[in-house]
Amino acid sequence: MWDQLTTLLPGLSWAMVLVYARVQATILILPALGERNIPARVRVAVAMAVTPLLAAIVPAVPIPQTPLEIAAQIAAEMAIGFASGALLRILAGAIDIATTAIAATASLSQIVGVPNEAAPHPLGNLLHLGGIAILMAMGLPIMLLRFIADGLTLWPPAGWPDAAMLAHEAIRIFARGFGLALVLAAPFTLGGFMFQALSGVINRVMPALPVVFIGSPASILLALAGAALLGPLLVDLWANAVLDYSLPDPG
Repeated sequence: MWDQLTTLLPGLSWAMVLVYARVQATILILPALGERNIPARVRVAVAMAVTPLLAAIVPAVPIPQTPLEIAAQIAAEMAIGFASGALLRILAGAIDIATTAIAATASLSQIVGVPNEAAPHPLGNLLHLGGIAILMAMGLPIMLLRFIADGLTLWPPAGWPDAAMLAHEAIRIFARGFGLALVLAAPFTLGGFMFQALSGVINRVMPALPVVFIGSPASILLALAGAALLGPLLVDLWANAVLDYSLPDPG
C-alpha cells in the first residue's frame, strides 16, 4: 500500500507523514489557529500547506514494517505536537487569567456584551479576541512556523522527547504564565483594593453617607476608564511575551 501511495505521490515520504501528524496535533491547541471558531477544514489546510516546508528540515525516516509500529510512531508525533503546542497555549492563557481577575475585582463580569466560548466574561472576551487579532498582525503565523520547526529540530520525528526536560519546561511556563497574568491584572487589583479601602474610611468617617450607592457606580466607571486606557498596554505586553517564547535549548 505504501508503494502505491509513493507511486501516486512521488514526493511523499514517511518523514512527511510524521511531520504532518505532529503539525496537525500542534495546530489543534495553538493560540489563534486552535480557537474553537476556526473551522476544522482550515486547520487541516494549514497543516497540509506547511508540512512540505517543515519536512525538508528533518532527516529521512524509514517506514516501520508492522501496523503496530506505524501507529506507535504516529501516536508519538501527535503526543509531542500536542505537548509542545500546550506550552505556548499555557502562556497565551495568561490574558484570560488576568481578565478574569480584572473583571471580578472591578465588577465588570456582567456588563458590556455577552460571554461566549472565548472567555467566561465579556471583558475577557473583548481583550482575548483583540489580543488574537493583534498577535496575527504582529507576525504570529511566522512565529508559529518557527516554533514548530524548532520542535522538529529539538525532537526529530520517530523519537520521544526527554520527559524530564519537557516536564521542567511545563512547570517553568506555568510559573511564567501566572506571573504574566499577575502583572497584567496588578493595576486593577491594586486600584480596586485602594478604592475599597478609601470607601471603608469614608464610611467610618461619615456613617450617614450612602457609600455603597455612590461607590459602586464610581468603581465601575473607574474600571471602564482604566480598561480603555490600559487595555492597549496590557495587550501589547501579553503579545510580546507570546511572540518572544521559544522552546528550551537542550544545550
